[in-house]
Amino acid sequence: MGDLSGGPQAKQPQGQVPIAPPTHSMRPKPPEVAFAESVRDFGRFLYNSNPFYVISAALIFWGLRSSFDTTGKTFETDALMIGLAGYTLLLAVAACVLIRLGQVWDDVRTILLLVVLMLLAISVSFDKTLADDSAVGRWYYLGGLLFAVLLSEGTLRVIRLRLRWLFRIPYYLALGLFFLYPVAISSLIRDPADPALLWALFGFSPAAALVCLTLLPAVWRGPRYVRRNGSPWRWPWYPWTLFGTLAIAVAARSFYLCYSFHFVKGQASIFRPYFLAPFLLAVCVLLLEMGLRSRLKGVVSAALAAPLVVLLLCIGPYAGASGDLGFSRLFVETLGATPLYFALISLALFYCYAALRRVDHAAWGATAALAALAVIGPATSDLDTLVGPQGWPLVLAAVLQFGFTLQRRTSGHCLWAACLLVAGLAAQFQATTFTAYRGLIPVHLVLLSILVIGAVFKDPLAKILQHAGAVFLLAISLVAVVVAPEHLDNPPPALIATYPLLAATVAAVYGYLMSNPVYLLPVIGSVLAWLVKVGGPNYQKLREPVEGLDKIVLGTLFLVVALLISLAKAGLFRRWFDRKANEDEDTNS
Repeated sequence: MGDLSGGPQAKQPQGQVPIAPPTHSMRPKPPEVAFAESVRDFGRFLYNSNPFYVISAALIFWGLRSSFDTTGKTFETDALMIGLAGYTLLLAVAACVLIRLGQVWDDVRTILLLVVLMLLAISVSFDKTLADDSAVGRWYYLGGLLFAVLLSEGTLRVIRLRLRWLFRIPYYLALGLFFLYPVAISSLIRDPADPALLWALFGFSPAAALVCLTLLPAVWRGPRYVRRNGSPWRWPWYPWTLFGTLAIAVAARSFYLCYSFHFVKGQASIFRPYFLAPFLLAVCVLLLEMGLRSRLKGVVSAALAAPLVVLLLCIGPYAGASGDLGFSRLFVETLGATPLYFALISLALFYCYAALRRVDHAAWGATAALAALAVIGPATSDLDTLVGPQGWPLVLAAVLQFGFTLQRRTSGHCLWAACLLVAGLAAQFQATTFTAYRGLIPVHLVLLSILVIGAVFKDPLAKILQHAGAVFLLAISLVAVVVAPEHLDNPPPALIATYPLLAATVAAVYGYLMSNPVYLLPVIGSVLAWLVKVGGPNYQKLREPVEGLDKIVLGTLFLVVALLISLAKAGLFRRWFDRKANEDEDTNS
């Protein structure tokens, strides 16, 4: 069946009453006039939207379902089958007549959707019959499937609505899933505690996911594939409203299947929200491909955000669940991890796939999913069961970001790769030399990464990182001389004594190579810090044996000032600043 909704049209749909534009008057209308207009507008709404088909179908199904007992009474089961099939056939005939007589596509859209819903209602109406007498129940399901296929084909041909085979095959596969899946598991429903039955009930959602993915070839064909379909309906309303309806029906059937075939006193259903996770992830893939093929950014954004809902559905205290006869525990024991853990891995794979399809921001989603695995382990089911930091997910996320660095050549990916790598190594090698002295090695690896990235890349972030490196060098120099050694886990005294000078040397060399005068700040600051902390006490000791030490130091300082003035007169600093300005202009251009 097709979709069953139409897009906005410039012309007034046939058969509808035009609604007059509102008239504005300064005088309030008399109550009787206002009431008459309200009644008239409500009547026009009922005439245009015509909700009576929906009301009729709901009442008929409710009346038939409550009138007959399907727990083994053949006559009443036959009567229910005949009643449902007869009313569904009546709806299909009404649609054909309306198209042939007046081309009333708006009402036909509602009728065709109701036909599909009635077919799905038939597929869930004989669960009790199948549970009580599997031999009889199988015939009802097989007969219902045959009726659904014949009615769908007949209706499409009579109203001349073209549903391409890449859509028609997934539609019939969905019908087959609804009618045949209960038959396939009927032999297992005798023992509610049978693990095979529990897995079979859970398996409906993965099976629906596979059926959903059969729509990918149709998605790849794009909107042109549904042009000239014999109706005024356009893509995406045609035919995706049909499959959206089927998707909602899959979620409902997954719940009702558990209710029908796993009824235990006091434990009506093993269904949990995570049962829907496989199917919803398949829907996300479909949405992503649809948005990419049609260049709809809103659909792509929805596809990237939807997996977060899947993750939320998988959060729950599985270990303490008592209403599912231990299926959650069986799930963990059989597969070795909780649904939340599998969902997070699936999210990481989905975002990696989206990143390979060059979807914006997908790389960050994959990185976030992998980073979350650092605290979400195989036994994690909620926030109370988070694990300690694990290093390998962070290292894997760093490798992923480094791959995007090579692909897109941006400093942002490279910076994240470096930080994640350092964090992963620190988490992996906790309580070792790698993290000694308050993380001395990780801190300097981050500093090295900032300096290298700022030197290699030429984008705006790299320029910021160069300046950040200067501040970083000055800050750690001050920490080395100001903070008490015991607060740094007592590093070697020689390291504390020489560290500011080493930092000043690195800043001077890096600033010279990068032609960045900002690095004069850490050079001067580190030297002054060293003089105050280390040089000062030693200087006082040297003043007694060397009487002219003050004069020698002042003379040396004046020599440095004189050399700086001479270099300025020679134009060295001017050429340095000019070269730096030209490099900045080239980077910005």
